[in-house]
Formats: sequence, structure tokens, C-alpha cells
Amino acid sequence: MALQRLNHKSITYFFVMDGANFETPSLLLAESIRSALGGYPDIVAYTPNSKLGAINDVTRKMMEILNVDIRGFDDQLVKWSPKYPHGNKILASRERRETELSVFLDTDVVCLGPPDFSVITQNTPLFATPEGVPTWGRDEQDWVPVYEMFGLEIPDWRVRLIKGRRRVVLPYFNAGVVGFVEKGNPAGMRFPDVWFDTATKIDANPLIGGKRPWLDQISLPVAAARMGGRVEVLSDLHNFSPYRLNSQAKLNDVRLFHYRMPAFYRKYDECKRNTERLLARAPVNLRSRVRRRLGVFLRGIQLPEELL
Repeated sequence: MALQRLNHKSITYFFVMDGANFETPSLLLAESIRSALGGYPDIVAYTPNSKLGAINDVTRKMMEILNVDIRGFDDQLVKWSPKYPHGNKILASRERRETELSVFLDTDVVCLGPPDFSVITQNTPLFATPEGVPTWGRDEQDWVPVYEMFGLEIPDWRVRLIKGRRRVVLPYFNAGVVGFVEKGNPAGMRFPDVWFDTATKIDANPLIGGKRPWLDQISLPVAAARMGGRVEVLSDLHNFSPYRLNSQAKLNDVRLFHYRMPAFYRKYDECKRNTERLLARAPVNLRSRVRRRLGVFLRGIQLPEELL
């Protein structure tokens, strides 16, 4: 049976804005998507239902200007033990979106150019970039009981990690950029639901150790294997880390820059321009408040006079 052709411009980028500390990077992320891609992608900021009322009014106004939909989700759906804030990305991913593709982004990511997802088909359970280093499962035998839980054999394919020795390992992905087909595969299985089921079952298994904070990453390839189909391994240009990168390096070909901390973000001209665009987009009567909220992202940065 021929696979239904996907409209790769029917896409939602979404992220989790879980509290005040995540609001400013969320604005920078949303600005970067709008600047790089224009008006066509949907952008959704998910916030736990219990925190929706606490979102700062400056953040709300700027998200409205950026055409970002703020939506709530139930972060009490599962009682992670011990607590697991990373699990919110899995819970938010389960929410329904109207587009054909969905891409989760950590808030410490900015979009510097149009991502290329043209190879994604209805039979793609997951598209993501390999992790930098083997933070979990360095020994392949660690994975055997994980896959066996779901009646699966160890995968017969490998990925090359993107940092250091660039080891070749069993499928292991960075969970800062996670893409999937929104409506699921031809069998009707939807990746976020399988990811959630996989993660909660692994978490409950006392035979699997060292799961914090790697549970989201451990469960990603296993969920994809349960779905079937072909995982698309993205290049590191779609989840680019500043690891061992000097501040003079050009990011011309980078699509999604995973800067990880403000000190790295403010080193690069592409990121500084993104900050300036956000300030320029702010109404004049709101600009000083946006500037104050940028705080550490502006440390040591000289802004153009018109943005002061």
C-alpha cells in the first residue's frame, strides 16, 4: 500500500513553559521560529494547568504578538517517583495538534534556519538527532532487559554519537528535538502515546537502573521500535550543540541550535540578532519590560540605541 503523502509545511513546533524561569527562553525560541520560518508553522507553548494563571502578562502579550498559542496540560497524569520534570515533554506531546507533523523543542533551543524534514513519511515513527555521548546504556547489555520488556530484540542498526569520540552505539537520541507524525502510523499508533506507555513501564521496572534524568532518552528508541517503520536520524545541524565551539564560529548551516545556557547563547551573532529582533517586535510601551526580563541573555551585550 502506498503511503499517504505528507504536507511537510503542516507542522507544529511546541515546547513546555513550566514556570517563570522558562518564560524568557520560550520567547527567544518563539521569536527565532517566526523569524526563520514566517507565519506558516503553528507554535504552541504548553504550561501545566496549575501554572497557567501565573504566566507573566509581558510573556502573554509577546506570545500573542508572536502568534503562539498557550495551552495547558495535565502534569498530574502520572506520579513520577522520584519526581521527573523532564517527563512534562512526554505529557505535553500527548496533547492533540491539528497539523500533520509535530516537533518538540527544549526551550534552550533557537531556530536559525528552515529545518529539512522532507524525508519524513507516514511510516516514520520518530525523527531526532543522536545524543552527544552515551549518558546511559554504554554497555549494550544494559539495553537487553529494556527491549525484552516489550518483546523486542535489540535493534540491528546503530547511530553515531555527535560529540567526543563519536562512538557508534545502539539507537540513542537527544530529547531536545523530537519529531513525529501527529496522527500516527498506518496502524493508528500515535508516537506520543507509545512513548508515554514505554516511559512509565520502564520507570516502574526496578531491574532497570540509573533512569534519572535519562528516562525520556531511554524510552525514545524503544517506543519507536514498538511503532515499527523507519526512524529518520537527523544530522546534528537539527540539534546543534556549542560543545568545543569557539565564539567566532559561524552557524550558517545550523537549523536548530541547542545552546543549553545563556552564556553560550550570547556568544554568537546569530543569537544576538534574535534577541534584537524580539526587542524590536515588542511595542514601545512594553520594550523596557521585555528588556528587563531578558536579563542574563543581555549580560555584556551592547544593544543598538533604538532598542534601549
